[in-house]
Amino acid sequence: MPEAIKVPVKVISICALLIFPGIFLRADNAPKPVVRYEIDVQLKVDERQRPTDLDGRERLTWLNDSPDTIEDLQFHLYLNAFKNEKSTFFRESGGQLRSDRFDPGEWGWIDIREMRTESGEDLTSKIEFIHPDDDNADDQTVIRVPLSKPLGPGEKITLDIKFKARLPRVFARTGYWGQFAMVAQWFPKLGVWESGGERRRQLAGWNCHQFHANSEFYADFGTYDVKINVPGIYRGKVGATGVLKSESTGGNGTVTYRFVQENVHDFAWTLDPGYLVLKRTFKAGEQVSEAELKEWSDRLKLPVDQIRLTDVEVTLLLQPEHNQQADRHFAAAFNAIKHFGLWYGAYPYDTLTIVDPPYNAGGAGGMEYPTLITAGTSWRAGRDQNPEQVIVHEYGHQYWYGLVASNEFEESWLDEGFNTYSTAKVLKKAYGPQVLPLRVAGLPIFHLPVEIPHPLEDRIVTLRGGFQDPILTPTWKFYDFLSYGLNSYSRTGLVMATLEGYLGEETMARVMRQYHQKWRYRHPTSADFFETVNSVSGRDMTWFFDQFVKGSGTLDYEIVEAESEKAPIPTGIFDENGRKVEIKPDGDNQTGRAYQSTVTIRRDGEAWFPVELLLTFQDRTSIKARPVSVSDGIIQYQFNDSRTGRQWIDSWSIADRWKRLKVTTPSPLQTVQIDPDRKVLLDSSLTNNSWTSANAAGAAIRWGSGLMFWVQLLLHFFSALG
Repeated sequence: MPEAIKVPVKVISICALLIFPGIFLRADNAPKPVVRYEIDVQLKVDERQRPTDLDGRERLTWLNDSPDTIEDLQFHLYLNAFKNEKSTFFRESGGQLRSDRFDPGEWGWIDIREMRTESGEDLTSKIEFIHPDDDNADDQTVIRVPLSKPLGPGEKITLDIKFKARLPRVFARTGYWGQFAMVAQWFPKLGVWESGGERRRQLAGWNCHQFHANSEFYADFGTYDVKINVPGIYRGKVGATGVLKSESTGGNGTVTYRFVQENVHDFAWTLDPGYLVLKRTFKAGEQVSEAELKEWSDRLKLPVDQIRLTDVEVTLLLQPEHNQQADRHFAAAFNAIKHFGLWYGAYPYDTLTIVDPPYNAGGAGGMEYPTLITAGTSWRAGRDQNPEQVIVHEYGHQYWYGLVASNEFEESWLDEGFNTYSTAKVLKKAYGPQVLPLRVAGLPIFHLPVEIPHPLEDRIVTLRGGFQDPILTPTWKFYDFLSYGLNSYSRTGLVMATLEGYLGEETMARVMRQYHQKWRYRHPTSADFFETVNSVSGRDMTWFFDQFVKGSGTLDYEIVEAESEKAPIPTGIFDENGRKVEIKPDGDNQTGRAYQSTVTIRRDGEAWFPVELLLTFQDRTSIKARPVSVSDGIIQYQFNDSRTGRQWIDSWSIADRWKRLKVTTPSPLQTVQIDPDRKVLLDSSLTNNSWTSANAAGAAIRWGSGLMFWVQLLLHFFSALG
């Protein structure tokens, strides 16, 4: 959850641009958009005054900016996912999404009543339903429209479409409840034409997937000009993607709103006569200090002018009973605009609308659309970071789903996972360490900060282990919903946090900035992100992505042996000053002053990682092993002795399951830690990463680690019950 200008890999002819002046708009230095939607839609209420039906006219103008000759068009008809139990969505979901269950009988659908070309040719009879992803001939969420005259490179086509639609009872992001409606994925929407080589595909063709239980959406960037006609009870209570350009009253008491937005790849709207409509402006000059601008200018190695943000008008559509939480909603939005903007680039749109769905309309909550997000309000007291967490997360999708338009059907981790990672960083920066919202065994840990660099729930999910699928799996091919959620959200969040721990925070910041800026208004793939990481870091991280994005192996390192013994005095015959001297054992070999310490580390999972190792001794000296290179299946380690300053190199083959270290020091071992700075959050069990001498004062460290393990398990248990 989890927008419109496609950056063509082709060059549009100057002639084509001269022939179609003014049709395609520009903003924020974005490339020319390839599609323009002009839609007039009328909302109708049923006999119970529920906003259920749409009557729409759509003028679609699409430019073929590819080198290909195109013989047909393909469209999404997403609302047909809710038409009957034979749709692919219902077959896969069983009528449930997250904790929301479909109400039998409250169906939704969309019909195209007419489709004509600008010249008047009627294409309606040529429309056929197709199912490109599965063998479900009953699914009606994708149509194909053959063209009488193929569309050549640089040519455009304009279609006039009439359609009718019915909204379902609010479910899976869209629908109505009472007099509220969230109108999303509601109009005939063109798929994305991809040429050979684009997004690394081999053959040119349409990318137009069916509506699956786990999938979200993918489309070209374009311009939306939408007129929404609603009954008079909704006057002033309508929110939508984009900028409100006009409001006019009809003779029958209806109100028509016109919203326009360039450079987005979707359009959604909402209405509720009960909304409190609140507006505040994010003023960049007040919200961001010069010191913060300089900090990120230095960190990203960019001029300050490239870091500066712009003002954003924020509209909050709030339920009246939540009025006391208005400040929290705005503060969360301002924090998100500020930190996402400083880190990845300024938000390029003028508006942001936040929707607070009413009670019983939770299926519309926690979702993102261009310049419009839906939140959710917590009923629990205390610092539980809600609605803050939902608002920051859904706003983050403006970056990883909206501006960088990855294909969530095929690579959901590029949006959901990147946003999980980014959300955690914003929440920690703006609100401090996360909070555990419960007590365990009477301990008051409700406000206990958890000082780990990623959300606790991500660690909890990772403790489950036994991944069924790689992260890089098409959404409809995951083993089940749990596997989709684990890989797309929490596991990816941990992959990104672990990557940051390995590369360093500043390098990772530059990786994310460059990736976002390079792929704004474009459609990147996973391989594009891999290349950005390698380029910015100057390292070949193929081993990392092959294991943790393309693979499903478990990572788990364990200390299986750690001990210190008095080093025995060597016995035998020795030459001293020209004569032979015999040194005999002194009983139990306890006379030696030095200690010989042995540590054995084992890799229990199939995955491997160049983990760090820290040995500390009772005299407060230490030996640290730091990986310095990964090449040809060998991890090279540099060892540093804090007491003597001595350094030496050792290696560990990734084919070996275990590694044994032996060191001789004046003092016995006190602790041994794998990954002492907790950088490798992908390690499935942190409780076997440390060893403490039984008589050492630091034994509390081990006890505390064990306590946190059980806290995590308890939290996971209770969340599973919920």
